[in-house]
Amino acid sequence: MGVSSPTMEKPFSGGVVNPVLPIAQPGPLTELERYLFDVSGFLIIPDALSAAEVEGCLAAARRIHAPHPPEQWRQLGAAYEHEAALEPLIDHPSIFPKVRALLGDYFILQSSWCTVSPPGFPGQRFHQDGSGVYEFRRLGPPTPLVQLRCGFFLTDQSEPDMGNMALIPGSQNGRLPLPAGTPLEAVPTAEVICGRPGTVLMFHQGVYHCGTRNDRDFHRYIQHMVYAPPWLVPSDRRRNDPEFVARTTPLRRALLGEWNRPEEPFGMGYPRPPFED
Repeated sequence: MGVSSPTMEKPFSGGVVNPVLPIAQPGPLTELERYLFDVSGFLIIPDALSAAEVEGCLAAARRIHAPHPPEQWRQLGAAYEHEAALEPLIDHPSIFPKVRALLGDYFILQSSWCTVSPPGFPGQRFHQDGSGVYEFRRLGPPTPLVQLRCGFFLTDQSEPDMGNMALIPGSQNGRLPLPAGTPLEAVPTAEVICGRPGTVLMFHQGVYHCGTRNDRDFHRYIQHMVYAPPWLVPSDRRRNDPEFVARTTPLRRALLGEWNRPEEPFGMGYPRPPFED
């Protein structure tokens, strides 16, 4: 497993390009990876999951989507509460040290989304993640890191037109918004991300991105885990499942925001999550 060859064909250009991608290794964030993330706004981490982990997570993703129409693009939240194979992704060692290095010791799993892109899906338009009511880039230039998204590839995306993610490198630092409705074909600096199952795409919420078309005969699955400061309201759940909270680990419980809030919210802080170190 791993990221596909750097030489790949962009489906809208008709030519072969040789993009320089910010490739990282599973585990702790190196100083070079920190620099690449700061400049590009994303990292690609090959071999973040083993073949057995991919198999278990993919089976779980198929189960949770099975009751829904198979022809629709869809994302479902908090699937880890009911699917044991997905729970370890909350603090998976391939990405968790990097999350902590970028966000510090105090953050939560703000949301998690298991997404499916069906055969024939035409793709999306570019967008930034976060609040549509009050966009995070309004907080100040460059757009601060408020949500850190980690997408675990559960199906093959080693070539274009497999429902891949596309990103505009460095766009989190732009002072101007991308014109509304701009399609993938119109942005020559966009990169279509190719990777095999088990790859993780970690990116800043301010990076303009979109899902691309799926011309294959199988559904594309990605499990996203989204981390944020503790004051950001979770977007995939109204509350944590009490039964899951009771049986999960102390660290995961803390990452779900299950700690005693002081009388003055955050004014006096809260106990540090029980990291192993």
